[in-house]
Amino acid sequence: MIEGVKITPLKTIADDRGKIMHMLRSDAEHFSKFGEVYFSFVNNGVIKAWHYHKEMTINYAVPVGKIDFVLYDSREESSTFGETQVITMSPEDYFLVTVPPRVWNGFKGLSTEPAMVVNCTDIPHRGDEIERLDFNTDKIPFKWD
Repeated sequence: MIEGVKITPLKTIADDRGKIMHMLRSDAEHFSKFGEVYFSFVNNGVIKAWHYHKEMTINYAVPVGKIDFVLYDSREESSTFGETQVITMSPEDYFLVTVPPRVWNGFKGLSTEPAMVVNCTDIPHRGDEIERLDFNTDKIPFKWD
């Protein structure tokens, strides 16, 4: 587990009418503050990587489809510096992944239908606080299969 990354089980309430899938509450222990919410869709086999936030904490959940969410710790002061973590996310194994600033991340669609990744951030998106690398960069020791 990469230092500072939290995985929080989420509740799904289902009945014959459908279901409710919880994501984040303002009174949750792991909630800090609200910045914005957005939905990212990824098609089967498509890789959306790599990006890194200088200030933003991200909170990902996947209520539709399935992804491999990959993290890489490039923080030299971290106890997990240089480590990679792969987390498979889907509605069948439903949880929230909280990622602190300065951890590289990306994901790959694994389901036949487009997967929906929901992100509730703690600050609004700003172009000056994000860095990006190509998914096949040599700077991150991970190869997408």
